[in-house]
Amino acid sequence: MCGILFELSHADSFTTSSVSDDLVKDVARRGPDSLESVELVVGSLQLKFTSSVLSLRGTAVVPQPLFSKPGGSAAENQDGDPEYVLCWNGEAWRFDGQEFGPDENDTQLIFAQLSSCNGKVQDVLQRIEGPFAFVFYDGPSKRVWFGRDWLGRRSLLRRKSVGGDGNVAICSIADPRTISQWEEIEADGFYYIDLQTYTGLQSIHKVAFVSNSEPDTTEPLSMKLPIPQLCKHIPPANPTAPHPQSSPVSHLYDLLYDSLRLRIQNVPLHSIPLVPGHEGKMRPSKIGILFSGGVDCTMLARIVHDILPIEEPIELLNVAFENRRVLDAAVAEAKKAKKSKKTSTQVENGIELDSNGLEDVSATSSINSVYDICPDRQTGRKSWVELQSVCPTRDWRFKEINVPYEQVVEHKQAVVALLHPHDTEMDLSIGLAFYFASRPLEIDSPRILLSGLGADELFGGYARHGTAFNRAGYPGLIDELELDLTRLGKRNLGRDDRIIANWGREARFPFLDERLLQEVISWPVTDKCGFGAVQLDEEWSTLDNEKQVLRLLAWKLGMKGVAGEKKRAIQFGARTAKMEAARGGKVKGTQKISVAPG
Repeated sequence: MCGILFELSHADSFTTSSVSDDLVKDVARRGPDSLESVELVVGSLQLKFTSSVLSLRGTAVVPQPLFSKPGGSAAENQDGDPEYVLCWNGEAWRFDGQEFGPDENDTQLIFAQLSSCNGKVQDVLQRIEGPFAFVFYDGPSKRVWFGRDWLGRRSLLRRKSVGGDGNVAICSIADPRTISQWEEIEADGFYYIDLQTYTGLQSIHKVAFVSNSEPDTTEPLSMKLPIPQLCKHIPPANPTAPHPQSSPVSHLYDLLYDSLRLRIQNVPLHSIPLVPGHEGKMRPSKIGILFSGGVDCTMLARIVHDILPIEEPIELLNVAFENRRVLDAAVAEAKKAKKSKKTSTQVENGIELDSNGLEDVSATSSINSVYDICPDRQTGRKSWVELQSVCPTRDWRFKEINVPYEQVVEHKQAVVALLHPHDTEMDLSIGLAFYFASRPLEIDSPRILLSGLGADELFGGYARHGTAFNRAGYPGLIDELELDLTRLGKRNLGRDDRIIANWGREARFPFLDERLLQEVISWPVTDKCGFGAVQLDEEWSTLDNEKQVLRLLAWKLGMKGVAGEKKRAIQFGARTAKMEAARGGKVKGTQKISVAPG
């Protein structure tokens, strides 16, 4: 993980940086191991490349930007401006189908390929498997390339033109001093600036991604997407439901195992905080999992156990918020129920809560009781217990991250700035959850965090998938799944990268591995979810239709409790949704974020 900042301006006017010191500090937060800059002049243009580095590959920290001088390497004593410069924020797991060695640094290898491609930059980028955003200066062609991978798994923003000055700024995050001027670079292709003919933003060109289903284009600068189109085969009526021993279930395990293997093995020692005396139970963790206790994240944890050596601890990061609005409503409802003597329990957001316990919460002196009733805290503990039962030899470290309301108020504006250009109440709810879940609070906190993002989009995990099936059958369900996959980068990935990387952490998404995606989207919809299937008279037949293949995998691996857990969005499970009650009305997720905390 790294922070990228690129500035282009006219050389005669480049007296001070066009971005604020605050932006440079925010870029540095993303990569605490190194922060360096490279400057050069091309004709009448001044270029400045700045990169920070969170070192997670190879045997040592490799500072960025990488650059080479004419006639060879980046030797200090060579004269002249750099011939090639690379700012790289990514993880190349494979290049041209081949995995990198455990001691190799992917940034150096990609730089070597780009520096020897004779201007065919898009050909190099197309052969990379893994998430990335980048800025690359190709001296011989006088072009600056930039962009995000085809799925948009890393963030990259561009400042809009200000008063027609012709200056360009590209960064992993928005400048907090000029936040409204920044927009997200679309993950629809790679872009380049032609410096020889540069007259402003019209000199920015795109090499577009095109679908495999589209006919070969006559445009020489275009690239095929690395995955096929979603399988749109319409199953026959009442297909037979899959079962734990069926081929899709076994195949999904293999795909997740291979995806996780790339993302958790060979983590270099220099990236792990080493403290004297931290051995045995104090041994630092290499891997953390954003852990709600749901089937997505718990399956990641279960398969990580099959890969890592048994002496390696695994952190399960579980966040819960003090949502006073929800708490007050629950207490009031519990008192009402107790007074009427109709029932001893109340159901709120799908979680059964004891009414006496809720009434006690308002008067208790125990601060943890506020967080104990959060749905994700309850589910997380249950799944943690089941992991300990199924994998008793592993050191499972369940980290309870409790967030008081005052901290939400204190950090809200920082989260809003990181979210930009996303700006809805739902973005804020999700952003708050990831912001505090990924915040390092202990010295042994891991730098690599695994996320289950993508499972719902792949396997039909949202309630609206069931709604789409009920409304329009399999065609409606397939259309909804396709919509989710096509907008995943625009809606989620850049936003989540900006939030999590702010703490010098790297989010990795095993469900979004290229090879896993290539396989799963080619499956018929009945191999992924159970809508419309004829259920057999078996114990596992009671599992929900949403993400049924993943639930069957949990069942097969001995985690029947996890297999039956209901889907719950993070903003409801962690209780970040609607933390600030609207005055005189309800808050909708699509509404714009309120300017000031309530």
